[in-house]
Amino acid sequence: MDTAPALRTGDAPLSSSETLIELIGDFAENGRFGSRTLIVDATQVRVLETGGAVSFQIPIADIKSARNEPLVGGGRLEVTTKTGEILPTISYSLTVAAKFSEAARGIEQLAKGEPLSINLKQERLRCAKCNRLLPEKDGVCPACVNRGRTMLRIGKFLHPYTKQALLLTFISLLTTILNLLPPMIQGQLIDRVLQKHEELPMLWQLMGAWLGVLVVNSGLQILNGRTISFLAGSIAADLRAAVYRSIEFLQLSFFDKKQVGAIASRVTSDTDRVWGFLVEGVPYLLLNGLTLIGIMGFLFWTNAFLAACILAPVPVILGIGAFFWKPMSQMFHRVGQKWARFHTHLNESLHGIRVVKAFANEDKEYSKFRDRNYELRDAGVQADTRWHTIFGAMTFFTALGGLICWTVGGYMVYDRQLTLGEFWRINAFLQLVYGPLMWFSAINQWFSRAMAGADRIFEIIDTEAENYGDLGKKMDISGQVKFENVRFGYDKSNPVLKGIDFTAEAGEMIGLVGKSGAGKSTTINLICRFYEPDAGIIKIDGIDYRDISLQDLRRQIGIVLQEPFLFNGTIAENIAYGKPGASLDEIIEAARAANAHNFILSKPDGYDSMVGERGAKLSGGERQRVSIARAILHNPRILILDEATSSVDVETEKQIQEAIGRLIKGRTTFAIAHRLSTLRNANRLIVLDKGEIAEIGTHEELMDKKGAFYTLVETQTAINEIIGLGSV
Repeated sequence: MDTAPALRTGDAPLSSSETLIELIGDFAENGRFGSRTLIVDATQVRVLETGGAVSFQIPIADIKSARNEPLVGGGRLEVTTKTGEILPTISYSLTVAAKFSEAARGIEQLAKGEPLSINLKQERLRCAKCNRLLPEKDGVCPACVNRGRTMLRIGKFLHPYTKQALLLTFISLLTTILNLLPPMIQGQLIDRVLQKHEELPMLWQLMGAWLGVLVVNSGLQILNGRTISFLAGSIAADLRAAVYRSIEFLQLSFFDKKQVGAIASRVTSDTDRVWGFLVEGVPYLLLNGLTLIGIMGFLFWTNAFLAACILAPVPVILGIGAFFWKPMSQMFHRVGQKWARFHTHLNESLHGIRVVKAFANEDKEYSKFRDRNYELRDAGVQADTRWHTIFGAMTFFTALGGLICWTVGGYMVYDRQLTLGEFWRINAFLQLVYGPLMWFSAINQWFSRAMAGADRIFEIIDTEAENYGDLGKKMDISGQVKFENVRFGYDKSNPVLKGIDFTAEAGEMIGLVGKSGAGKSTTINLICRFYEPDAGIIKIDGIDYRDISLQDLRRQIGIVLQEPFLFNGTIAENIAYGKPGASLDEIIEAARAANAHNFILSKPDGYDSMVGERGAKLSGGERQRVSIARAILHNPRILILDEATSSVDVETEKQIQEAIGRLIKGRTTFAIAHRLSTLRNANRLIVLDKGEIAEIGTHEELMDKKGAFYTLVETQTAINEIIGLGSV
């Protein structure tokens, strides 16, 4: 069939059906910013200009493939016809590149007669409600978050401690009543004892009552403090546990977008803010709220006119607090973000301290730290400066209440409308009224910080976890792995794998070969289901591996990485990580199989020797053999070897190769090797090139073919000869 060229504006459109894909590109045909629309249905691909004129059109039946061509600042969607002609369709900026990458995949699916299966959802950069830039991609908008709903969610962490919470409420109620008694006693003392110079027994009675109030109040404060201490520790632990558990079960794609330090700050700084407000702020809010209600009742009962005059500034104080509530909340949210960046840099610089020192970059790292530190300082100073300005205004109106009390009350005492004892009682109550009011303004700051931390915590908790499937369903696999037209990209606008098809039989060893960036590690990541394909299916023993419980699948997959990760524990604990509860005999047997037993026994503490952070106390070869022992003890059906011998000397490599030889027996093995010669024993080699399979065959077959694999081997041989000559 001849390929239809791109139509000119005004040409008659082809017959159309239901629109399957509709995307707006933000570049006009002349390359300037503008608006053009891509329309794809079951029969054709069209591009419409502003106003509806068709500037490009081609039948689906004439399309062989579609791809995205990267350009400066954007990209272009291109289709290849069945005659091999490449036709540009529509240009776009990087803002919408991911969507057009999915559109290209969808056009290919339609061209091949496959069902349309694409995802046009894009990372959110702006809030859908207020259109503000989000602090993080797909993050929470601090301006639009529902504070009431957040408070209810925070309050649920109190549920397991209902008895303690009710006890705090009861203590707050009693404390409120007790706080109202001293001014009443003082008023009686002035009117009935000090002014009349009689009723001396009344003095002792009133002082005894006052002493009783102090004793009971002190006891309540001790009980209150002990209860709060228990709640603080318990709720802080629960919050950290909830966040950490959510983090552990998140998809790896989440960690691709977030930095480790930023995530760690949510487990530490943000949880501290939330539990601090919940355990200390809420009880104080309750206590002062009840106190305020009680005092206002007594004030109006004593003298309604004077009470009304004294409380006149209260609406102004509350209005100031309400007006600045949201701006202050956003500023404290920004402080939280700066803390996250600070933690991120601190975490990176400490973990990479050897690299820093190796390149003598201490001053450079200090400069970066100083920038992050000053960013944090500036954000904190800005928030606190604004807050203290607001607090100062509130202080003025609070003091104004005292001035009104002395002016109006003083006149009423002078005019004998009020006794001196009543005035003293009202003045004492006044301090108790404006104290809570000022505290309410302070709690606004406390609350804003807590809400900012809670938003960031719940963002973690609400993030979609990996789909673990039916955890109770067990399935023992034999190890056959099949890729069927698998496509995947970490960035949807730049796919790494582009339609991979192959089958690895149970017990077969497959070598993955290719240049850097060809898709080898990505293939392994998909086998482990660290990520799921954007298109196509991966089958284990003929079953879509998404239908297998994720834990059950990974339980039967073992990994030996190029840079093995060891936990800061003993050698025995690290080997047993592959099989919790393993006996010492099993650990030793695995270590022997991994050629690790002898070097372990040479350590002062043998299997109880500490490996240090990330295995820093062991050599590279020792760490690798411990990781192989861990994999042997794990006893997987599918084994992943990712450059397992690339960073060791020849003697150590020989020992590791012997251990790997024992490890791969009877298992389906996928191996990536830096030295291509180490893959000679693989049943088949899969040569990847730019995300596609270039060749498949045995080592001998591919060498005889003299294709892509042969070129790689020749290149590596030449490089090794150069290195060998240079070392002579």
